[in-house]
Amino acid sequence: MKPWPGEVLEERAGEIAVGFAALLTRQAAWRHRRVETITVLSHEQVRRAVSVDFTVPAEHRDDVRLSDGEFVVPLALLAKRQLVHFDLRGEDENSLPLLRSDEAQQIARELLYLVLDLDDPELDVGDLIERVLAAGPEDADAVGEEIAALEDRAPGFAALAEQLTHGFLLCVVLTDVERRRVIKFAYDEPLARPDEEAHFYDAPGCTEAASYHVEIAVPDEMRARTTQLVDDRTGAVLAVGPRDADRPAVRFSAEPGVRMDPGVSVHYGLERGRFLVPAALVAWVIALELSLPLFLADLSALAASGGPAIAVLLSSTAVFSALVLRSGEHPLVRLVLAPYRLCLAAATIAAVVAGAVLAFRAASGALNLVWGAGAVVAVLAAGILTSEAAHAPAATKDP
Repeated sequence: MKPWPGEVLEERAGEIAVGFAALLTRQAAWRHRRVETITVLSHEQVRRAVSVDFTVPAEHRDDVRLSDGEFVVPLALLAKRQLVHFDLRGEDENSLPLLRSDEAQQIARELLYLVLDLDDPELDVGDLIERVLAAGPEDADAVGEEIAALEDRAPGFAALAEQLTHGFLLCVVLTDVERRRVIKFAYDEPLARPDEEAHFYDAPGCTEAASYHVEIAVPDEMRARTTQLVDDRTGAVLAVGPRDADRPAVRFSAEPGVRMDPGVSVHYGLERGRFLVPAALVAWVIALELSLPLFLADLSALAASGGPAIAVLLSSTAVFSALVLRSGEHPLVRLVLAPYRLCLAAATIAAVVAGAVLAFRAASGALNLVWGAGAVVAVLAAGILTSEAAHAPAATKDP
């Protein structure tokens, strides 16, 4: 009678852990290349598409054998959170199976005991190992303090336990490890540091392969002003991408054994031609419409026959609506544009109020006061939009 898959894994977990120990201590030796594409979904969420190019060393293939024709490979270490819209595929785009979280924990448990025996077999940390495997984001810090206390006595165990406290092994089940493989997976993830223009994307895969390549898919109407791969532990800049790019790429090769917390820091900017330049032009038109009559015309006399002037002023609201009420806009673009739309709204409201006091034939003092205040507001709004447009990147696309 053929055993259940769970029974096979329980019997083989120790041997697979031996294979994992060898693979995880020399990741760059068998993971040749890791390529990531980070697509910005909003200011709080991205989709990460990853491909891993690897060859399982011949001497460790029997160690990671699950059954006849099935092998378990530790593809990556992912943060402990629910996988949203997760997808795992092979070179032929067919879906691949992976171990469940409880199955991966069986191997991780054996792996922790194995590394502990190499460091200090006298240590009794069975309860700590279970807390490491069960740790969530809310109790990771407390578990981390217990692990830190063991660094001097069991450095290898402490390093692995720290990783498994915050992450879990993504274990793919393959039927063929005799050749070089390229496995792809993708998932949505929240941002740890959401911001409007500057984003920081964790990049733990930077140290999990001999070569690391990451691209940022920037939303339409935006550009990546700067793109840097940095070590969040020390603040050191590891690699720099092109400036003002719509799809910046960064390449890096980590030195084996160097501990770091890598991440990609991207500062976004709006393209000047999509919104800022048209908005600045509209604001300057409104500013001139308010300023010129204030200094060159008799507003009281204009109020007696102000139909044409009022029509000109109110026509600017149509352009304002076209710039503000745009459908299909990326959520991040909408968020970044909010303060500039407020500037344009302030100038438009100033024009509407000026037209209203003219239409109702207000007193001379009130006319001058409202038109003067409106002109100041419109000029300030136009100046802000012009300054932002001047400093914004051009809307040309990368070759």
